[in-house]
Amino acid sequence: MVKFGRHLQFFLESDETNGPADDVYIVPYTDIKESIGQSQHQFTTAWMAALNQASDDYSQRIKAFWKRVFDDIFESSVFDQVGGDYRGLQREEAVTLYVSSMDEGSSRELFSMIKKLHSTAAMNCEALRKLVKKFDKGALARGDDQLTSTLLHELYSASFSSFISLDGYIEIFRDSLVVSEEEDDEDNDSENEIFSYQEKSAFVSHHDGAAVKRRAEEQSWLTGMLATIPPKELSALVAHRGFHCPRDGSSIRPLENSLSAFEMAWAGGIELCECDVALTKDEKLVLAHDEDFRRLALHPKSEHSNMKVGALTMKEIISLTFKSGSRPPLLLDVLKSAQALGSNCKLVIEVKPGNQEASSALVRLFRHHPDLIENCAVVMSFDAFIMHRLKSELEEMKAILTGHELGLSVSPATKHMLRNRADIPIKLPEVLLLTVANEPKKHYELCLNILHPNRNRVHSWLNHSNRPSLDGVYLQYQSEMLEPTGMQALRDLSEQYRVGIWGSYKKDPDDYNTAYHLINNCGVTYVNTDLPRNFRQDPKEHRMAL
Repeated sequence: MVKFGRHLQFFLESDETNGPADDVYIVPYTDIKESIGQSQHQFTTAWMAALNQASDDYSQRIKAFWKRVFDDIFESSVFDQVGGDYRGLQREEAVTLYVSSMDEGSSRELFSMIKKLHSTAAMNCEALRKLVKKFDKGALARGDDQLTSTLLHELYSASFSSFISLDGYIEIFRDSLVVSEEEDDEDNDSENEIFSYQEKSAFVSHHDGAAVKRRAEEQSWLTGMLATIPPKELSALVAHRGFHCPRDGSSIRPLENSLSAFEMAWAGGIELCECDVALTKDEKLVLAHDEDFRRLALHPKSEHSNMKVGALTMKEIISLTFKSGSRPPLLLDVLKSAQALGSNCKLVIEVKPGNQEASSALVRLFRHHPDLIENCAVVMSFDAFIMHRLKSELEEMKAILTGHELGLSVSPATKHMLRNRADIPIKLPEVLLLTVANEPKKHYELCLNILHPNRNRVHSWLNHSNRPSLDGVYLQYQSEMLEPTGMQALRDLSEQYRVGIWGSYKKDPDDYNTAYHLINNCGVTYVNTDLPRNFRQDPKEHRMAL
């Protein structure tokens, strides 16, 4: 069962971190849910009040959107330029005229406005629908009436339930503001050349001969060390944020989540690299772990360093100076590097809780570049709602890309997918759910302690009645996993699902022996590592020392 209330909280927090506060109305899902079982009248009253407030809020905001469209066009004298053609403009024509005639800044503001309107309406509609479903689930046992027949027609006739009609306007903005794939590829090639030169220049100019030698030795150590690891264990190791390590300075290893960090890891022999993605203001998927770039910026007090990643355009991110002289790469660039280095080079991508837009952008990227899908092994998140939705979208995409010859209907978006159809069978990335081992410190964390694994709970997290099941879980490391009871529990879990293990820096062991044990004795599929220098001190040791 997907925890919608948890996802709603992610949505609210994500909204707060990606821009200035906006007093949009969000259905008080948890409060109304708590009234279930108290009285039918109390629930219905609260539900109808939320419906009316959501409708009023949507009506005010959609009115403000259209007023902004026509006010800006009129004030810019565009009407004078197009003559009488503006009279009786259709909505799509008005939006098209706006984006083709207004400056980019104004268009981006309106784009953000309509996306916010769409996401809020979708969230409110889903919240109210789920509340009715929850009420009806135990209604007869409580002696209440089932409310589906009396409330859902109210919901589906409400103004905000027509939010799907905004999709077309959003695509008009997106087509205008987001650079086309062909232009994007050219720009990326240019940027890569520039930053490759900058990184090399910075490397030569700012590091003395000893530092250069240390980095060469570090790369040589990685290649030599990985050459001693058998294929089974090597294929399960996941380089955390690439070949970087908190224990080492950036003068020895590349900066985390940088293109160099991933390329050095793959070139050295690592097959899997973990990364975190965020969506920029201009809808570019960029690699970033934190909410902002203060920790990585050369000037952490600068304006752009303190802005949220989602509030920055890619151009503004490129303008930042990072400690290593590099910049956060586009996910597209990293996937292309993986593809160039070999089909065994893959990413394990984490999507932050509540970031539905980043998840949707990932699917769009794969639609445009189906040949890059095989270079993504896993997508994971703490947000079960987003992961279930992503799993469905990936399965639908695969069906269209590989099954259109069977006579499936083709929409405009689908036609674009077919033009980019891969000529080889598509293997979708696995979709996993992240968990913590102890009492959650953050509300969005799901707890799975290996000493008390509730397999029914895991089953409810990973399965959804109307959507494909998730593939498994990515667990937090526990020392008990090295002991018989924990080993058996982990083996049992691994027999049913795909299982990954992540650990905490300085707290948990990060060495080959531990990884070998988890992979061979516990059946784990993925083990995160920072690849410290002491990862494998004895290349001949293949057994876990217990």
